[in-house]
Amino acid sequence: MSHYTATITKQSKNQSIGIGLKETDAGLTISSINSEGPLGQTCLKPGMKLLTINNIEVSGLSTKEAVQILKQTEGKLALSAVDFVPANITFQVNVSRGRADNGQINERVLATMKRDINNATPTIFMEAGVPSNTFSKIYTLIESELLTHAMALRSHETTYDREMQSYTGKQMVKGGLVGFGTESNHEKKVFQMVAQGAQLQRNVDLKATQVKDQINAMLAKYNIMATVALESRRLAKYSSKQKQSNTALDVVGIQFHAIPF
Repeated sequence: MSHYTATITKQSKNQSIGIGLKETDAGLTISSINSEGPLGQTCLKPGMKLLTINNIEVSGLSTKEAVQILKQTEGKLALSAVDFVPANITFQVNVSRGRADNGQINERVLATMKRDINNATPTIFMEAGVPSNTFSKIYTLIESELLTHAMALRSHETTYDREMQSYTGKQMVKGGLVGFGTESNHEKKVFQMVAQGAQLQRNVDLKATQVKDQINAMLAKYNIMATVALESRRLAKYSSKQKQSNTALDVVGIQFHAIPF
């Protein structure tokens, strides 16, 4: 883990140094640095974990307590930090849309890990002494097992959205006839897609639970617990009478937490 130290001079206690801090499971991390402030041209970057303020360890301190130390300092101010990789291994599944020469809109589902395996070892793993081969197994498990199911679900959802755009016109019975055998094949297809969408969502949930349990078995002796990482996604309103849109929670990987001794 690379360590960094930045030293500046505060002209007065009231001088702002332009740094933002936030509390995480791993401790205090730098959330922002004002590029125009005293720390703007130093080695400190957003995302790093803050270790000390003038040799005072900040481990266990709240954001408010650390800010108070910064405000009370006048003259020399030295901040030390380390590179910090968030305590998760996550992926993203997006839909890429483009228009062909004939005017038709093409859609592709793209699924990628958010961080390359060579840059994704969470700081919490390094601090706990998790072997690199164990991390590699966990990363590969998430990429090969969980990501593929999430991609299959998003592909299905994208196809379903396209079908629903022309649902009203296609679901009408032919010739205005009503009765057995005259129902719309398109309507049948939509019902089948709804059922299969529910099954694919269940596949993602089951696979996420399975992967999480396997990872917990690998990390138990390092006092690290794995949970499913989720991201919220706002859903389109289905009715003008709907007061507010609903929110979906998408499985996007695995989150890690240090278990207190």
